[in-house]
Amino acid sequence: MLLKAGEMAWLSLFRGSPERQIQRLRKKVKEPHGDPAVRQNAAQKLFEMGTPEALSALLERFTISVSPSVLDEQEKEQVYTWLVELGERAVAPLVEFLKRERAVHWPAKALQAILDPDRQAREFAALLRYLWDHPPATAIPKAQLIRALGNLWSENLDRTVRLFLDDDDDDVRLAAVHYLMQRPEDDGRDDVIRCYLDSADRPRIRHQILEYFVERGWSVRGHRPAVEETLPAGFSLTRDGKVRRVGT
Repeated sequence: MLLKAGEMAWLSLFRGSPERQIQRLRKKVKEPHGDPAVRQNAAQKLFEMGTPEALSALLERFTISVSPSVLDEQEKEQVYTWLVELGERAVAPLVEFLKRERAVHWPAKALQAILDPDRQAREFAALLRYLWDHPPATAIPKAQLIRALGNLWSENLDRTVRLFLDDDDDDVRLAAVHYLMQRPEDDGRDDVIRCYLDSADRPRIRHQILEYFVERGWSVRGHRPAVEETLPAGFSLTRDGKVRRVGT
């Protein structure tokens, strides 16, 4: 049976616009209680819609945790798999999500699975620069994004990470230090030592940097007097400027 124009318009209004459908599904996908099937069905519908707006709503599944944790992990892994399957279509929603949310692990992992290393380096450098220029309410996403980089490297990404050696948060500074400590000694040493010297009121940072120097066998060459006079109990310098634990 053919519908008249007025009837089609009424039926369309009854069903709701795509925007309203997405809003309803967004609420369901973020619901941590009740029937898991309702949440899972909403997530699948958003994936099947596949628009940037639908994917933005789908990504909000990462902002909640449900019980039991095994179910939570399974659902998040399913969303991750869908995003990777969508490939380039998911990149912009992922980037926008990472700019504003603290739930970094799964979205960052999806972005890394979709992009080649060069593109990853560009996107993560841009993301970190954005978070540097627009500090989030919590330092968690900054620290987690830097730690998610692993061995990923480019000159621009390296420069961007070094900005966070001056971050107000200890965890963020240490994430940046850890990243630089994976570089060759001559590349990372001077800035890490500067971070150590600038952290006089942050004993946790100083202690961790010294531990890293012990583990990697780095020296404080070029900074020995400044470092030596600030060494806490339990550390000393060898003749060639390497940090060692006292008694080892």
